[in-house]
Amino acid sequence: MADRLHGAALFPLVLVGLLAGLTYWLDMASRPPATEDGRQRREPDTLIDTFEVRRFGPEGALQHTLRARQLHHYPGNDSSVVLAPELTYHRMPVTRVTAREARIDGDGKRVELVDDVRITRGAMRGKPETVLTTTHLEIWPDDEIAANRAPVLIVQGESQVRGIGMHANNQTGEYVLDGPVRGIFHRVRNR
Repeated sequence: MADRLHGAALFPLVLVGLLAGLTYWLDMASRPPATEDGRQRREPDTLIDTFEVRRFGPEGALQHTLRARQLHHYPGNDSSVVLAPELTYHRMPVTRVTAREARIDGDGKRVELVDDVRITRGAMRGKPETVLTTTHLEIWPDDEIAANRAPVLIVQGESQVRGIGMHANNQTGEYVLDGPVRGIFHRVRNR
């Protein structure tokens, strides 16, 4: 009988100990993994308002300039989100790229433009400026190459062409559209 009373007295203590252990385990399980270098952080570690970055080529000539309203850097994947970016390539003709947002990988080799993407290439050799609009575009700035799989509209003067997906090379001025492709081309008659 004394063993029963002793076991009955210990049961609440065991139950409280078990609840305390479970509470500790739940608390530890719900915390993000602790790291020394902050690589698991999901919030930005750096915020920059209104900035400009210039990139120069190997010969010292200004290659391109990036201006934006705001930059958020995320240490977890060493990436950045840029709000209202404007990228200008200074080669003639000057080309400007704008979007609502840009996502830049850690080494800056690849940029993803999101929403209201617009590329404007200046007029050259008697041809009017060329304007490309789309909703999404991936750019490799150093190579001056862009590609996507979203609807694209390219307008040059009164001519326009539409496609689904594109590959563009700013150095050569070539734009390759994926189909179906539809266009209206206006010719200027020599007088």
